[in-house]
Amino acid sequence: MTDHDPNEKFRTLLESNHSFPTRYIHKIIGKNSEDFKKSIQNLESEFKGLSRTSEKTSANGGHLALTYHFDAKNSEAVIELTTATHKMKDLIFIL
Repeated sequence: MTDHDPNEKFRTLLESNHSFPTRYIHKIIGKNSEDFKKSIQNLESEFKGLSRTSEKTSANGGHLALTYHFDAKNSEAVIELTTATHKMKDLIFIL
């Protein structure tokens, strides 16, 4: 039995579409909650090459959409960012 890398397809996609190092665009949507806002702060402090470029609140105020630029040295850095984002509380979607 061989070990399967769960990020293999994502890594291949990243490497075929980007020349690293690169400025990667990372977009997330989550509930407009204290848990999500705290998760945002944690993500921003953990990833030093991450800079927020926009933040929008939905019309009803229930959701936040954030866009970041991430100075990624390689595909592994993007995978680490995406993995950390998946662990955020009240996350709805990663674009």
